[in-house]
This record gives sequence, structure tokens and C-alpha cells, in this order.
Amino acid sequence: MLNPTCSPTARTARSLIAAVVFMATGCAWGQQFVTGEFQTVLNTRSESLTIWQMAENPNVYVFDFPGLSFQGRSFNRITQFTEQQTTEPYPKVLSNAELSRFIEAARRTQADFAFGHDVLVSELVQFFNYATRDKVELNQEEIFIRDFLTEQGLIRFWRGFYQAMRPDVVLLSIPQPQPRQASEPVVTVGARHAILLHELAHGEYYTNSHYQKFCQRFWYETLTEGQREAFKRFLSNFNYAVTNDELLINEMQAYLMFTPDPKSFSASKLGVSEAELQQMRSTFKRGSPPIRLPMM
Repeated sequence: MLNPTCSPTARTARSLIAAVVFMATGCAWGQQFVTGEFQTVLNTRSESLTIWQMAENPNVYVFDFPGLSFQGRSFNRITQFTEQQTTEPYPKVLSNAELSRFIEAARRTQADFAFGHDVLVSELVQFFNYATRDKVELNQEEIFIRDFLTEQGLIRFWRGFYQAMRPDVVLLSIPQPQPRQASEPVVTVGARHAILLHELAHGEYYTNSHYQKFCQRFWYETLTEGQREAFKRFLSNFNYAVTNDELLINEMQAYLMFTPDPKSFSASKLGVSEAELQQMRSTFKRGSPPIRLPMM
């Protein structure tokens, strides 16, 4: 649990005010967030979990983890449920054993199953309700997320079910920079920048209806059938549910315009020429998408 006396190394005056107001409104468990702008979040270093509310978009919370395994314990099962259910006959929260087998089959570990996560409050409510229905035992990190949502008034438990009080609020997660470890890969400063920007693009897609419509038109009306298929092949390599068009569009815009890390995304990884990739990016920019994040 986040220690309320523990603050990140670069807290702004605005963050201090937000924290004081939050405690005054009756924080029972001490699960505290601070407000920060993009550069503040990017450049803050902390050895404990920090929960940010983005100053540019208060509907977006960023869980900033001091380690990839910690992040994985918190969000891997949730992300599998929301983005990678491709073989289950019905929505299902995996047990610990099932999740371990799934990650192993993907040739991943708890630490590198995903380097960042994004999930809507409405999706989290589904996750917690299905876990309750099927009596899946959640770990303490997942319970921490549920308690945080409850304390912020984002969800409530009523008549045996969790309900979304603010379904369009988004939770993102990113890791701190770290050296390579025995059980965890390296996270460079550049990688942290790319992960944060990529995940914030998802947050913008979820919370900005004008931008969401722009991306949908770009997917259906601007990209060719071959280019859409290239994105489907690329995303299928990471076990995304490629039958979900909304998921495809959301991931397309985040990879295409907001992932400045060639180890994560490039023309060769997408299976197109460099000229074709740059043409897609130029066309996207010329459409003047209603978003303030810095595009590639």
C-alpha cells in the first residue's frame, strides 16, 4: 500500500495542493495520488509506487511502478482479460495457474508480458465482477487497484456487484528506468519516454471523443486494406484480440504516432517499407488530429 508520507522526488506545488485536498476529503486507506504534467511524470524518479493524475487530462491516472514484476503482478491478468481473450468461449478471468501457463505459452515472463498497460474503469468493473463470479483469488496488487478505485468514487460495490461510477476514466501503467536484472529486462530512459507516450495516447483515445472519431475514420477511410492487414499481423504477434476493431484502431494510433522506440515499432516490424510508414504518418498529421501529445 502506498505510504501517504512518501512523495515522489519532483512534486509540484499543484500536486501538494491536490494531496492536501484529497486527504481532507476522507482518505481512509492512504492510497494517495498526486497531480503532474507530462514532463513531471516522465522525469520523476521514485523507489515506490506513485499514482499520478495527469494535469493535462484529469480523467487519466498513471500507476508509476518501481519494477516490472511489480507492474506485472498488478496488471497482467487484467490486460489478458481485456485485450488477449482469443480462445476462451466466454469472458473469463484466469486463475494464477492459468495465467502462468498463458504467459509461458507466449514466451514471456511476469516482468515482460507487457511494458505498459491501459484499461478503462468500465473494463475493470467487468474484470472484478467476473473474478467474483468465478471465485478467482486475486493477489494483493489487484486488490489494491480495486480499493483505490473504490476510494476515489470511480466504482462501488452494490447488491453483490461492482458498478462503474465513472466508466470512462482510464488507468495506465508505466515502469521506472532500471538496469537489466536477473529476472527483469532493462528499461532505459528512452524506453520509459516511449512507454509513457504510447500509454497516454491510449488515454487520449478513450477520453477524447473527437480524437477517437478521427482515428476511426483514418483506419476505415485512409488506410488501405493491406495496411490494415499489416497492423493486424503485427498486433497478432503480441496476442492481441485482432477481431476487435476498436482495439486495433486504438493500438494502431498509439504505435504509429506515439511510439518513438524502433525496438518496439518500426517499418520492418510492421512489414512495410520505410517510405510507406512515413507516408502513413504524414497523412495522419495532415488531418490535424485533435490531440496535444507530441506526434512522431
